[in-house]
Amino acid sequence: MNIGFVYKEATTEYFYFVVDPKNRYTIGIGSILKVRINNYDYFAIIEDLRSESVEEDRLFDYDAIDVIYGKMQKAQYLIIGKAIFLGVIKDNKMYSEKPIIPPSPGDIIYLPTKEEIYKIYSFDDPRTLIPIGKIYLQNEEFNIDINIKNLIIRHTGIFGITGSGKSTTVAHIVNQLKNKNIPIILFDVHRDYILSYDNAIIITFSQKEKEFLEKLAYERNKNIKVYIGKVRLNLLIDYMEEFLGISGKQASNVFSLLSKLLSKDPKFINKLFDMINRREPSEIFERYKEDTIRSLYSRLLRIKDWQLFPRDINDTGDDIKDLIDKLSENMREGSFNDISIVSEGDEAILMENNRFNPNMLIIDLYPLSIEEQRILLDIILELLYEKYKSWKLNNRTDIIGIIIEEAHRFAAKYTNVSNKISLIAREGRKFGLGLLLISQIPSNISEDIISQINTFILLKIINPKDLEFIRKTCPYLSREYFEALTKLETGSCLTVGLAVKNPAILKIIKSVDVGGTEEDIDKRILERVSYGNKSNI
Repeated sequence: MNIGFVYKEATTEYFYFVVDPKNRYTIGIGSILKVRINNYDYFAIIEDLRSESVEEDRLFDYDAIDVIYGKMQKAQYLIIGKAIFLGVIKDNKMYSEKPIIPPSPGDIIYLPTKEEIYKIYSFDDPRTLIPIGKIYLQNEEFNIDINIKNLIIRHTGIFGITGSGKSTTVAHIVNQLKNKNIPIILFDVHRDYILSYDNAIIITFSQKEKEFLEKLAYERNKNIKVYIGKVRLNLLIDYMEEFLGISGKQASNVFSLLSKLLSKDPKFINKLFDMINRREPSEIFERYKEDTIRSLYSRLLRIKDWQLFPRDINDTGDDIKDLIDKLSENMREGSFNDISIVSEGDEAILMENNRFNPNMLIIDLYPLSIEEQRILLDIILELLYEKYKSWKLNNRTDIIGIIIEEAHRFAAKYTNVSNKISLIAREGRKFGLGLLLISQIPSNISEDIISQINTFILLKIINPKDLEFIRKTCPYLSREYFEALTKLETGSCLTVGLAVKNPAILKIIKSVDVGGTEEDIDKRILERVSYGNKSNI
């Protein structure tokens, strides 16, 4: 279908075009165009589209404008766009080749056929694909699929400003992977996804949080299983210097005292704080030097509200190492039974409460401090790496997608804690582990980690520092695409890399409700406005 012409400027990378106004509703941002060059059909993606008056330079006053736009209603305008070359179809196959010579102004542009769209974006085996979004063409929507293997083990970055639609994008991808029975572990910082899915396993870190999540799940009719996880206190010694600022013999002494104190009744610790506040510490701890006691006191104040470690003899939960080991096996085998012991008279009966296919594990980071979040992420990633490496060596290879929200917190350029993320970014592919990193500040993430990402799902980005960082680290983008990134609408993205057949500007499919969107805020504003109007009557 002929819809217009090449217009003004054209290169071997892109061209401008003008559209017949009668066809203006057949295309949009992300649509595909076709132009014939040297007897081959080349295809390009629309990066920009706008209407432009051709008369305004000749209109000197409002009366003249009123005649043209108001009375005559014959405004002269052009619909102008810019398209970036994707490739060419030769011998019935799509190749990512740019033309050797540019098209000429006046060359006819066409819309591709459905068959040509499928050649541009379809993979050979549909079983290993999931739909991520849609492009618009000739009043129809076409699904764009991404390859599961490359999405996960070749690592993916999902980047965009706050409010651009990252949470909706992640939620949809997770939902599609879950439906394909691909194991997922999601580090949920803000509880955006905690109740978005049925049959999810959740690890939180206190009885209070467990009861709260179970209550919410019941109210929303979600079938979930919640565990309380705890990290053994002896693991804290590995992080004494990183988070508590002490090392060497002092770290050993403080750890020894800390271990003894946290094994006591909680009332003892509260009483101890009160005594230290009222008396000299040396009067309480006669066997320890004053600098050790002072150091202990300041560190206790810093971590007394932490939930990751057992804080006293009543603060219990499953050991995180055992829990990850057990749940990893469950996800690998595809079976989960929640068994409880019920007493009937003098007999104890095993009762099966919950049975489902466990392929989704959510780590509830929300109740934890940033230090706890970093420690926990570090520990779990190491456990997963060793687990999947062991499976590989024993011919039990499996795959898992590791989704890390707020990745700039954990994989920043100047932190040591990201070394486990870096390890998986470099070597995880060999053992079936893959990263999906989500961030609104990609320029804060270590370049060593970003350099291992091979699929980029880019929502709206406007910060020059982030744009420059993406330009330097993403080998799949020509500079023409960066103009598109600043103009994307909420929920639209530019997808490039190994997981997608060709670059696509598309509208993300919304298949799951998440807590990170602003729709609940919009709803609450309307409720408040309505209430305010009633009260003022």
